[in-house]
Amino acid sequence: MNPGPVEEGAKVATSVIENLKGEPISLALIVMNIIFVGAVSYAAYGINVRTTNQYAVKDALIEKLIDQCNKARSGFLAPPLTDPSRSEQP
Repeated sequence: MNPGPVEEGAKVATSVIENLKGEPISLALIVMNIIFVGAVSYAAYGINVRTTNQYAVKDALIEKLIDQCNKARSGFLAPPLTDPSRSEQP
């Protein structure tokens, strides 16, 4: 009778745990790597939130400035430009 993949996986996990018990430095390195990855992920998330907020504030400021410029120009209308190539010649 051949063992299934679950039994083989359990054997591998058991042997890994037994080897880690023999070398605590390896276990400490694994734990430190997991903590490091978590800390970097948390920092990256914080930077992403801050950058997104900065873009939102800048977009709102740009919209406000454009609205102010449009209100200031509403009294002045430039004459329409004519195409010199279509001008009528007598």
